[in-house]
Amino acid sequence: MLIPSEVVCDMHGMFITRAELASLNGGPWVNNIVVLASLLPKAREEEILDRSRMFLQADKVGHDVASCEMNNHWHLYVLNIPTGRIEILSSFPLRRGNYISASSRRLSMALEKALHAHGIHVDMEVSKLVHVQPDLVQQKNGYDCGIFALKYMEYWNGATLTQAVVEEKMHVYRLQMVVTLLLNEANNVRENIIEACGL
Repeated sequence: MLIPSEVVCDMHGMFITRAELASLNGGPWVNNIVVLASLLPKAREEEILDRSRMFLQADKVGHDVASCEMNNHWHLYVLNIPTGRIEILSSFPLRRGNYISASSRRLSMALEKALHAHGIHVDMEVSKLVHVQPDLVQQKNGYDCGIFALKYMEYWNGATLTQAVVEEKMHVYRLQMVVTLLLNEANNVRENIIEACGL
């Protein structure tokens, strides 16, 4: 019998249940824990992993990102120091009046606070940088934004996407994420998954 609360991924201090992983089954928005857990395995070096964690610490950014309920839209917020700008990578156009600029301002202040708290010196006021939204492939439905954000993160090189993100491959990207999360060497319940699948 399948138990929705069964933990199927346990790595880097994050737990994903069967029910949460089901958000990758197409249709619904991707669960926030699934997105956050998908980021950490890509940080192979310990220093990168530690710096990734700093943006998830409630006392540093003023809010517990891992406990947020996703009810709006996933997009990627890139601090591009060499170009002196903030790049907002989104699968929907975000230029909708003051709402986005207010959100961007809050994100900039949180980022500046996190950098300062960890002693990372930047010779600029992050909250004063120009915010731009590069012209990227856009989603055609109301639920693939989490997958787009993860793919933008994977392929963005600071100027462009190094590989195309293809709307018609969203189901493939979702399946790849399931396999990556479940069979990741860092997944503490990986052997249980392999045994249950008869692999």
